[in-house]
Amino acid sequence: MKNTEPKHVIYDMDSVYDGVVRQAQRYGEKARYYYRENGEEKTLTYNQMLEHVNYISSGLDSMGYSGATVVMTGESHPDYVAVYDAVVSIGGIIVPLDKDITNDQFSGFVNVTETKVVFYMASLNDKISDKLGEMTNVEKFICIASGDLKLPEDDRFMRFEDFFEIGKKAYESGNRAAENHVVDLDAVCAILYTSGTTGTSKGVMLSQNNLITATIDSDYIMAVMEDDVFVSVLPFHHAYEFVCAQFALPNTGATTAINDSIKNVLRNFQKFKPTALVLVPLFVETLHKRIWAEIEKKGKTKTVKNAIKVSNALRKIGIDRRRVLFKDILAAFGGNLKLIICGGAPLRADLLDDFDAFGIEICEGYGITECAPLISANPVTWRKFHSVGLKVPHMEVKIDKENEEDETGEILAKGPAVFKGYYKNPEATEAAFTEDGWFRTGDIGYVDKDNFIFITGRKKNVIILSNGKNIFPEELEEYITASNLVSECVVVGRKNEAGETSIWALVYPDYEVLKDKTKEEIESAIRAEIDSVNKKLPVYKHIPNVEIRETEFEKNTTRKIIRYKIK
Repeated sequence: MKNTEPKHVIYDMDSVYDGVVRQAQRYGEKARYYYRENGEEKTLTYNQMLEHVNYISSGLDSMGYSGATVVMTGESHPDYVAVYDAVVSIGGIIVPLDKDITNDQFSGFVNVTETKVVFYMASLNDKISDKLGEMTNVEKFICIASGDLKLPEDDRFMRFEDFFEIGKKAYESGNRAAENHVVDLDAVCAILYTSGTTGTSKGVMLSQNNLITATIDSDYIMAVMEDDVFVSVLPFHHAYEFVCAQFALPNTGATTAINDSIKNVLRNFQKFKPTALVLVPLFVETLHKRIWAEIEKKGKTKTVKNAIKVSNALRKIGIDRRRVLFKDILAAFGGNLKLIICGGAPLRADLLDDFDAFGIEICEGYGITECAPLISANPVTWRKFHSVGLKVPHMEVKIDKENEEDETGEILAKGPAVFKGYYKNPEATEAAFTEDGWFRTGDIGYVDKDNFIFITGRKKNVIILSNGKNIFPEELEEYITASNLVSECVVVGRKNEAGETSIWALVYPDYEVLKDKTKEEIESAIRAEIDSVNKKLPVYKHIPNVEIRETEFEKNTTRKIIRYKIK
């Protein structure tokens, strides 16, 4: 058994606010964030983050909103984090909402949570204005980074800088709302909504104890140091990004540069030179394809593949020349990138192999919002490809098999990071747990002899064929997307006129690679790829049907394909 104990210091915290205070004491004037606001490049230090949390919490308290439910929405920004921290530090409940949900969804979530204050980024001004008449519970709308934007002529609206001054004056006059608040670590402090409408989406209720536990466990497995630099590309409303990046990274003293636009990602990599990244698989796959497309464009495919073979041989005898041999490839990421923490779905083995060959380690993890979100991760010191790693220190995991002889079963979790329940939905809460208190993740998998967890599919995605065989579409999708001709793929089960279920592969080809092909030639090429996949599979898993898409699949803001919309 390999030693997976961390060699870095892991700092504890007694509450969310205590964490912000201790971080300011440790790192002071060190940059916590680099970001852009209204076209201007800015820096926020650790001391300034504490100042912002103090002023926001005192401002809310002085206006009568201690303990209130507060919505935060919009693009990633340091004050998104400051609002989050401030609200929970004075006994409130923060509801971070996806900026890309529909106007109806937004007003629906605001109303169902009985929100009193909405903080929002200026880009959402039209969304807010459109539904003003329906959000009657809201007493204040506070716009961040408003610049010269004209706010609605409504007394409930104010600019963040004006609110900030109210909070500053209150704090300087002796209002120490965050400092003096007696924290109940087990009380609900955040409601995170899963995708869907207000009728189908479930609000995951988390406590400070949940968030702090997941933060400490994230620090344990990520091995991040004070001199590390990250570029944040995932949306802040998502538990994975917020806890594993915006809570855990500052607790190590790392600096985060907030990416201002998807189109500027590579430019920002080169500008800020990250040492590590927190990503989802689709993002990693996109980067991987861009790397090889650029290599092929320069006519260096054979050269690079030969260099990988030489490099791998040298590593076996203790000589590591990756950062020299693949200097040009690493330069696309700024030249300093060493680690990618990846979660959300399985990664193909060839991606892991290639990034490892170039000198970038990918550590896969596994989590779910209901576990705040971390369940397991591959330690940097011991990785197993295809595995989602070892359970994190504060989590228990077991496999619930229907029959003892089964190899796989539903993954169950228990621990102090597991959520409090679903908001106003006791039936769903009860169904989410076993009788003895284990949370049902809905994921199917197994644990190997070294206690590494492997996920084989999602329970609700399983396709049950007419012959009773169970097919997990994720397995087939992994085979198909390994092809350089395929950009995206979703495998579904469809019934024919006789009521029999068969397997369909819905494929969005890589039209850039196939740009010189006709529609018929593209379909023929994709079908040939599917035939090749079928040869690797047992007969009952064969994919007899293919549908070619001309547009990408609809995705959420974490770049996950929205499966429930696919028929």
